[in-house]
Amino acid sequence: MSDLFDEDGKVDGAEIGRRVRSGIAVLVALAVLVGGGWFAAKKGYAMYMDWRQTDDYIGAGVDDIQVTIPAGASLTDMGLVLVKADVVKSTKAFQSAVAKEPKSTAIQPGTYKMKTHLPASSAVARLVDPAGYKVVKRVLIREGLRVSAMVPVLAKGTGLTEDQINAALKDPTKLGLPAFAANSPEGFMFPDSYEVGDKPDALTTLKAMVAEFNSVAAGEDLVNRAAAMGLTPLQVLTVASIIEAEVNRPEDRPMVARAIYNRLQGKTENGQPMRLQLDSTVVYANGGSGTLTTTDAQRQVNSPYNTYKVDGLPPGPINSPGKSAIEAALNPADGSWIYWVVVNPQTGETKFASTLAEHTKNVAQFQAWCQANKGKC
Repeated sequence: MSDLFDEDGKVDGAEIGRRVRSGIAVLVALAVLVGGGWFAAKKGYAMYMDWRQTDDYIGAGVDDIQVTIPAGASLTDMGLVLVKADVVKSTKAFQSAVAKEPKSTAIQPGTYKMKTHLPASSAVARLVDPAGYKVVKRVLIREGLRVSAMVPVLAKGTGLTEDQINAALKDPTKLGLPAFAANSPEGFMFPDSYEVGDKPDALTTLKAMVAEFNSVAAGEDLVNRAAAMGLTPLQVLTVASIIEAEVNRPEDRPMVARAIYNRLQGKTENGQPMRLQLDSTVVYANGGSGTLTTTDAQRQVNSPYNTYKVDGLPPGPINSPGKSAIEAALNPADGSWIYWVVVNPQTGETKFASTLAEHTKNVAQFQAWCQANKGKC
C-alpha cells in the first residue's frame, strides 16, 4: 500500500502536505539557481562585451548622426571628431583602421552620415565613400535664366548674400570667361546642379559655373563648328539662348534654329534684311523675363537687343542656354520655315510655317488659347 494512505486505508493528509511543501522548496531552490545563473550569465556577457570593446565598438552602430570633417583636418583630428561624437570608441581604433585603408589619405572634408557606436573600420569605410555617405548640399540653376535672375537663386542655395554675388560679378575678368565672351558673363554661367561647400565663396561659385560652360563648349567643339557654319561662337551661343527662351520641347529646338538662320539670311519683299522680330529679345531689352508677349511700347525701346528695330542677332545671349539648345544651334534641322509660334503654352506645342498666311493661322490658335486661359500669356 502506498505511504500516502494510513493503516486504515485512508488518505494520509499530513504526508501529502509534507510532500507538497518539499516540492515547493525544491522548485524555489531551482528557481534561485536558474535565476542566479541567468543573472550571472548576463553579467558575464556584459563584462565580455566591455572587454571586447575596450578600444573599439562592435556591431552595426546605434543612432543615426551626422559628423562634419573640417577642411584641413589631419587623420588625428578626424579621429578626435569621431570620438567626441561617440561614433568610434577611441582614436587608437580609428588610427588602426585608417592604417589598413589605402584610400584614407584621400578623405574629403564635409558632412557624413554616421551612426553612434560604429566599429572604427565601418566609420572609415563611410569616410572613403563620399558618394554613399557624404551629405552634399547643392544649388540648381535651371536653363534659360539671365544672370540677374540667377543671383537670388544662388544666394538662397549657397547662403551667400546677393551683394556678395553681385560684387564678384563686377569684375568679369576673374571669372575665367572665354575670349569670345567679351567680358560679359551673360550666357556663360552654365545651368546645372552645383555642390555647395561648407563655407562657399562667391567668386569660386561663379568660376565653377563658367568652367562648366567651358567644358561643355569644348565637348561640343563650339569654336570650330561655329566657324564651319560661317558664324562666331558668340553668335551660335546667342542663337542657342533664343532657342532656350522660345521653345521647351526637344524636337522643336533644331526647327527653331533653322527658322532663325533662315530669317537671318532672308530678305523682305523690298530687298531689306528680314528682321528676327522676337518677343524674347524684346523682353530682355526691357529687363523682364518669363512673358510670352510684348506691348507696342516695349517693342519701341531703343536697344541692340530689340530685334524689331535692329537687323540681325542681338549682340550677345539673352540667357544661359543648356546643352540641348547649344546642340540645336550647331545642328539645325532642314526646312524652309521662317515663322513659329507656341500654340499651346501649357504643353509647349509649337507650329512652324514658311509663309505669312500659314503663320497667321497658327497665331490665331495661340490667341484663342490665350483667350481661353486668361492671365497666362
